[in-house]
Formats: sequence, structure tokens, C-alpha cells
Amino acid sequence: MFIKEIILDGFKCYEEKVTMANLDKSFNAITGMNGSGKSNVLDGILFALGLESTKALRASNIGELVNTNRRECRVSLVLCNREKSRSPPGYEHYDEICVSRTIDPEGRTKCYINNHLCSFSTLSKLCVSMGLGSRGTFSSIVMQGHITKVLSMKSSDLRELIEETAGTRSYEKEKERAMAMIEKKEERLKDVQEMLKRRISPFYDKLRQERTRFLETRDLHEKKRELEHREREIRKRLALHEIGEEVDTLGKCLKNYAAEMKSLEAIEKRIEEISGIKEEVDVVWIKTSIDGERLRLDELKSKNLEEELRLKKEEMDVIKNLKPNLELDKLAERERLLVESLRRIDSGENDVLKKIEEITSLKFQRSRVEFEFNSIPEVGFSQERLDEIEKLKVSEDEIEELRKKARMLRSKISYPFVEGVFGTVEENIEICNRKYLEAVYTVMGQRSKYVITSDEKVGGFLVSTMERSVSVIPLSKIRVFYLSPNVLREIESKGGVSMVSLLKFDSNVRKAIEFVFNNFFVFESKEMARKVCFEQKVMCVTVDGTVYDPKGTLSGGKTNFRVNTVRRKDVEDIERAIESLEANKRRFDGVKQEYNGLLRSKTLHERREKLKEEMESLDTRISILSDLCENGMNIKEELRAVREKMVEGMREKNEVDGLMERRKKLENRIKEIESEILSSKEEIRMCEERILSYEKMLGKHNIENDSRRMSEKEMDGLEAKHRDLIRSTGKLHNRAMKIYNDVERKLKQVPQNDVEQERVCMVDEEVHKIAESVGISPRCLLIRKQCMAEEEKNGLKRELEMITNEMERLRCMKRSTMDPANFDLLERNELMIEELKEKIDKLEKDRFAIGQSISRFDDLGYKENLKAFKHINGRLGRFLRYFIPGSDARIDEKNGEYALKVKVGSWKESLNELSGGQRSLVALCLIFSMLTYRPSSFYIFDEIDSALDLSYTQGIGEIIKKEFDSAQFIVVSLKSGMFDNANNIFKVYLQDGKSRICRIK
Repeated sequence: MFIKEIILDGFKCYEEKVTMANLDKSFNAITGMNGSGKSNVLDGILFALGLESTKALRASNIGELVNTNRRECRVSLVLCNREKSRSPPGYEHYDEICVSRTIDPEGRTKCYINNHLCSFSTLSKLCVSMGLGSRGTFSSIVMQGHITKVLSMKSSDLRELIEETAGTRSYEKEKERAMAMIEKKEERLKDVQEMLKRRISPFYDKLRQERTRFLETRDLHEKKRELEHREREIRKRLALHEIGEEVDTLGKCLKNYAAEMKSLEAIEKRIEEISGIKEEVDVVWIKTSIDGERLRLDELKSKNLEEELRLKKEEMDVIKNLKPNLELDKLAERERLLVESLRRIDSGENDVLKKIEEITSLKFQRSRVEFEFNSIPEVGFSQERLDEIEKLKVSEDEIEELRKKARMLRSKISYPFVEGVFGTVEENIEICNRKYLEAVYTVMGQRSKYVITSDEKVGGFLVSTMERSVSVIPLSKIRVFYLSPNVLREIESKGGVSMVSLLKFDSNVRKAIEFVFNNFFVFESKEMARKVCFEQKVMCVTVDGTVYDPKGTLSGGKTNFRVNTVRRKDVEDIERAIESLEANKRRFDGVKQEYNGLLRSKTLHERREKLKEEMESLDTRISILSDLCENGMNIKEELRAVREKMVEGMREKNEVDGLMERRKKLENRIKEIESEILSSKEEIRMCEERILSYEKMLGKHNIENDSRRMSEKEMDGLEAKHRDLIRSTGKLHNRAMKIYNDVERKLKQVPQNDVEQERVCMVDEEVHKIAESVGISPRCLLIRKQCMAEEEKNGLKRELEMITNEMERLRCMKRSTMDPANFDLLERNELMIEELKEKIDKLEKDRFAIGQSISRFDDLGYKENLKAFKHINGRLGRFLRYFIPGSDARIDEKNGEYALKVKVGSWKESLNELSGGQRSLVALCLIFSMLTYRPSSFYIFDEIDSALDLSYTQGIGEIIKKEFDSAQFIVVSLKSGMFDNANNIFKVYLQDGKSRICRIK
């Protein structure tokens, strides 16, 4: 086994990771300048293997081993383990063994073998199995200063050196420690024996005498214990018999209690059902609402809008048939022509020629207009269809405006429009008379914004999903308290009006409205409100909003509220209007092509009519001019007649214009009537639905009121029976609890094991449930009743009396007692003394055996020391001759004293006769002799040639190559004579202030 690779990371001067790879398995040398960090490589090997202390590694504490620029360090050695015959035990299947040791930032060290964390002792065992020891034994590591240490050795040091070489030195140290421990144990044993003799034995002799007296009276105690046992048995049987009888009585009592509780529950259930029947509902407001809706319905039906629409349309048809008087235009044209002819005659011009020319021009103009008229095809055009389609035409701006309005109104509503949400309390009520507005809003307060939901699930959904805080009233969880009819009549007789009766609301939310307003009564007078409040213990409120609470609280003042509430219905109406407009828009998009066609047809129709009128106008002028040319009429007379006709025509025109204005008004009115008819039909439908809803509500409330009146009579009898059952069940409950307490008290006097044996497997389920409900443990009901005849019971009582008398007699007898603790102490210590004597005997035998073993090991150690001594003497002179030919050296032993003798020319009596270099060579040869006794896997030398001349360093290299052929050497040296013999040479150098290593051979 040899070191294959060395990795230094953050250790001492090696700030960066440095790797020495592919080390030779025989001879490796490390060189470099002083201070470059050569010795730190060897310190890293010793640190990784745990073979040296921090002080020997030239550091005052473990933290100084870490490079100053690093917080932690790691040293790893890769050992080649391919030679399985020399492999450490347990590592034969590894070709390489990686040993690592780290220092973490907290200064703690950790050891790793093959990258697995291990203990320091495991690492030490691995090193020992490889033949490695600490530096002090010179077994495999020779560092600076060892040469000087060998030169200063005395006789005892040489003897210890030989023992360490032989491997017996550690045994001697362990033997010395063991013998010292044996002596201490023997001294302690003598002290214990002396204490037993002087102090402990007299005390225990006294206890033995006391025990003898105690044993004499033991029979009396045995008899007493038997009597006590029999007494407990009898008392147990009698107690269990009594407990069984009481448990049987308790079971019967609980069954009676259960039967009466069932009756009581049935009565309470019926009372609850009767109480649950709603109070007699005031149906006056419902009837009033029905009458109001019917009046409104009659009013809507009496408007007779359809008849008015029919008359207006007939009048419209008459006006449409009237056409404007076109003769007026002809008369005006005739007048113009006559005036012009008259002017020409007065001026002497030839009027006839002018007229003929103008007729010719007009005829040409007419032929041109007629040609254009004939070129326009006659198309079918319906103004009514065009008007119908234009009604569907809707602008996107109009729809978007309604959407904005809907969004604005929705933003003011604090709940989503989902199924099961009925809106806020404020939205769902309508006050019958506005004079009660202040009172209603005062009572409602913040609850006006509570959202009514169908059940708690919908309410929980709102609470969890709404961004703002919201309070809900789940209808499924509402329980309304109703006053008795007598109290209601008393309050109404004093002018009080139930606030619920002042409101209109849908029957679906009645429970929520009653939850908010029920048992609030409105009064006109403050004095009467205060009086009724404290007499009847009900909440009263005046018309101006002053609230009287029976708890003594009075609240009043001006209440700020807004009546213009945004309702869900308003939003839904707008959304329906949006849907209607969007439907019209979709319908318009469907007929848009037809609409465009109608517009084109209208344009052609209007152009054709205009051309037709123009042709008629031209025909009129041509006719007038022809008449003027052909007839020799009196122009002035004709002009006067024309003007008279024009006056008449103007009068008729004014009448037609008035009719046209009337036509426009009729058209607007017809549109209004049609809109009113649609609105009226929708309102009639809603009125009919409301009337139907009110009638259903009225029928339902009438049935409830009849049921309520019938149940009031039954209630009186049930309440009396209920009171009797409560008293009866109370007595049964008290009796059962008294029996149960007696049973529990007696059970505590009986051993639990005996009670468990008397339990039955099961008990009646009904009795079990009723027992739990009243706080009785069902376990006591499991005790069965023991069958015991009266004769047997009396016999047990007589026997118990006899036992009591005998116990009294024994109690009067004088007897010897002994503390049980002393009794146990005596027995325990007698056993301890016997064990102690046995241990002392065994100790004597072991000491004798140890002495024999020590003698045998001493003989073996002597033989091993002699063998090592001979080996060192046989090699010492041989190694010295590598350096000084013809020299010799040996260690002499005489009377246990050891002396190192050296021959350089002649045998020297003292090493002081040698030069300093010669002494160093002798010390080095002595170390080599020791190292060859039991070769290690590898050796580490740190500048051992520092005190030698260059001529001697070559000899060290020869010794390593010739004498240690199967071991690896890692040598630090500055002399070429040493490292030139190495197979691998590594150089340590500084670069940028950091130590680095490179291979130079």
C-alpha cells in the first residue's frame, strides 16, 4: 500500500486546491525554496491521518491550520490498495482508499474514509493496521529535530527506544496503568472490609434479633389476614347485592322517566307546532291592495285607448286623401302670363310671336322631362313598410347609454343577481302611507341594507365572495316570535298599529320582513307609546321616529335616509329594455337589405313624382299660352277673373295647410296612443298578476288564521298537562340521581376488579340513552342483580359479626413488629454481603491469573526486546558504513544499562569524541535500523539531511533504494544529492503569493 495522490485545499499556505498526483510507490522527493511550504505537505499528510497534534503541526489551535483567506480546509490522501496481502482488514475489496479530513468554519474537524463520515478512532485503527504510529515512536515519520533528539538520549531513553521498536513499550505503559488501578482497588477493598467489620455488622446483628422476634408472631398475623380477607369478601358480597338491587331500582326509575319524557317531548312538540303557527295575520292591507289593483285595472280598461286610436286613424285616412290645390299654381302662372301679355301690348310688342316661341320652348322642355320620367322605371313602394322597419332601427349609442345606466345602477346594488337572492330589506317593502316613512326607516336602520337570501348556503356564498362587507338574512334560518292574540288586541285597542301591517311586500320574503319589523308598534301619541311599551314589554315607535324600548332605552332625533332607493326591479327593467332594443337591432339587421331597397325605391318614387308635377306644370303653361294665342280674349277681364279665383284658391290652400298640421299632430298622437296601449297592456298584465298573488296570499292567510284560532283552545289544555309532566319528571330525575349517587358511593368501597366481574354485556338502548342525557354513567347500569336468599343474607351477617369479635380479640394481643423496610433491608444486604464475599474470592482468583499473565507477557516482551536489540545492532554498523567506510556501531547492554558505541578508526567511549556530522550520521543510522525492524507502508522524512554535507546525502538515497525496496518514501530536502535519487521530484514554489506544486521529474 502506498500514497497515490495528495490533495491540499485551503490547508496552511495552500489557499487554492493543489494536487500531487501519481506519486511513485518507492521514492518521492519534495524540494523548493525556504518558506515555500514544503513541510506543509508533510503536515497535511499527518493531519489527514490523525498522526500528529496541533502543536506538532506548528499551530497554536486548529483554526490556524486553515488558510487565512479561506473559512475551511480539506486534505485528502488517495492510497493504492491493489496489493491485497498487505491490505488493512475490512478493506480488501477496495482498490483505492481515500482518507480525508476537514475543518469547517466553526473549527470542527471531520474524518472521512472513501467519502463516508467516520470517527477518529476508526481512522486511528486504519493507521495502526497499516503500520503507522505517532511521530514520537519513529515508526514511519522522521521530522526535523529527531536527529538532535536521538543524540541526546540517555540509557533509559535507549531502552525505551528499543522497546518502542519491538512494540512492547505501549504494553509496558498499559501494564503500569493497570497495576496502579489494581492497587487502588485493593486499598478500596480493604476499606470496605474494615467498614463491614466495625460499623455495618453490629447493626445487622441487631436487625437479625428483631427479625427472629417478628417471625414468632407471624402466625397471629396470618390468622388476622385470613379473617380480614373473609371480612372483605362478606362485605363485598353484601355490598354488591345492595348495589344490584339499587341498580335494578334505578333502571326502573329511568324507564319511567324515559316514558314521561317521551310524553313531555310529544306535548312540547305539539306546543311548538301550535306556537309555530303564525300569529293571526292582518289581511286588511292585502284586501286594500287587491281593491287598489282592481281600481287601477278598471281605470286602465276604462281609458278605451283602442277606440281612440281607431278614430284617429280614420281621421288620418280622411286627411291623407286630401290633396293640395294644384289649380292655385296654374292660376298664378296664368296671372303671370296675362300680366306679361298686358305689358307687351302696352309697350306695342308683338305678343303672339313671343307666346309662340315660349310655347315651342316649353314643349321642348316638356319632352325632355317626359323622356327622363319615362326612363325611370315605376317601382312598388310602401311607405307603411318603410315606417315599420324604421321603428326597428336602433342606434348603438342608445343601447350603450342604457348599458351605462344599468351598470351605474348595478354598482349601487351591493349583491349579485343570482338565484336565491331577493335583494335588500329596503327594496322589498313599500310603505302604504308616507306619514309612517320616518318611523319605518328609524326601526329599519342599518338593517335596510341586509340582503335577503333563500337559505344559509346562498348567504354564505355572498359573504365569502363579496369584496365589500355584507350582512344577510337567510329565510331558512329565521325564527319569528309572535305575540299572543290577546296582547295584540290590547295594543290595537290603545291605538297601536303593527308596523308589518303598514308595509306591502312579497309573500316570499315575509319571514325576513317580520324578522326586522315584527313586534314593533306605531303610535300617534308619545305618551301612549311609552305606556304600552312598559306595560306590554314591546317595542313602540312614534310617527316622528322616537323609539321606546322596554329595557329602558329611549332613542329619537332626525333620521337621515334616502327614499329614492335603487331597486333590483329598476335594473331588470332597463336590462329588459336593452334586450328589446338588441332584439330590434337584430331584426333590423335581418331586414337591412330590404330597408336599403325601400330607401332606393323611395328616392326613385319621389323623383318620378317630382318629374310628374313638373310635366303637369309645363302642360298648364302650354295650355294657358295656347289659349292666349287662339282666343281673342279680353286680357283685363281674364286677369280680373283669374285673380278672383286665386283669392278663392288661397283660402282653400290655407285650409289644406291647416289639415296638414292636423295630420302631423294626429301622427304624433297615434304614436303616443300606440305606446300607451303597449304600456297599458303590460300594466294590466302586471296588475292581474299582483291581484292573483294577493288573492293566493289572502287565501293562505285565512287558512292560517282559522288554524290559529282552533289551536288556541288546544293550547290551554296542553300547557296544564305540560306543567304536571315537568313536575313528575323532575321528581323522577331527583330520585334517579339520588340512587345513582348512592351506587357510586358504594362502588368506591368495592374493588374495581370485583365490580367488573359483576357487569353484564349490554343494557337496554333506550335506558342507555336516557341515562347519558341526565348525566348518569351507563357503566353502573351494567351491574347485574345478585340472587341471594334471605336466609343466606342473614347467615353472612352473623358470620361478619363473629369475625368482627375475633378481630377485636386479636387486636388486644401484644405482638412484636418490625419495620418492613428494615426486614427488606436485612434480606437485601445479606444477599449483598454474600455477593460481596463471592466477588472478593473472584477478585483474588483474577488477581492471581493477572499476575500469571503479566509474567508470561513479560517473558514474551523480553524476548521481543532482545530480538529488536539484536536487529538494531545488526543493521546499525551496516548503515553507518554507507557513509563512513570501515566504521561500525553498536548498542552495549550491561546490568540493564544501555550505551551507544561507535567505531570510526577506533571504538569511541563517547559520542562527544565524534564530530557533529558524524554524530548526526550515527543518529540517522540508528533511526534507519529501527525503521527496518517492522517496515511500514510508507515513510515521511522532513529535511533529515539538513545537518549533513552534500557527500552524505547521496548515501541516504542509496539506503532508501537498496534497503527499503517494498516501502514508499516521501522526502523533503533542499539538497540535490538527496532528491536526485528519487523517482519522482515535486517542486514547491510561490506564484502571486500563493504556494503551488509542480512535477519536475
